[in-house]
Amino acid sequence: MGIFGGQNRVKSQSAATTLIAEGCTINGNIQVANRLQIDGHVEGQIEVINQIKISASGKVSGEITTERLIINGHFEGTCYANYVEILSSGDVVGTIYSDNLSIEAGGKFVGNTKPAKTAASKQEIEGLAQTKHSKQETKDIDKKVSLISNSPSS
Repeated sequence: MGIFGGQNRVKSQSAATTLIAEGCTINGNIQVANRLQIDGHVEGQIEVINQIKISASGKVSGEITTERLIINGHFEGTCYANYVEILSSGDVVGTIYSDNLSIEAGGKFVGNTKPAKTAASKQEIEGLAQTKHSKQETKDIDKKVSLISNSPSS
């Protein structure tokens, strides 16, 4: 078959992994629906639903929120994850919010660990902030509607 044949198609979105290649540098916020593999450098806030893997060549500085974090490279910052694995070449400096932390022989961790429920509190706080912002927008819209409805008729 040609290049558009059935065998060459992407299997499904749920199996997709986003790759930040070695030599690539990203500064900013990243949100990924499934999995993220970092072979390059990232500085900023990263939110991934399923899994983040920082490979041996990967370097991350910032804040990570995910279900599972696997570190075989360098991470510096704050991590909120249900499962954290620091592999033999992994190097972590910072704070980890998780109830499931494993460090292989050779892996390095300098910092603090805190229970995952604190991470949930952070998410709740962010949710409340968004709700408060939405309520303020609703009040502003209600005021505008009131002003429009109180305008004199022609």
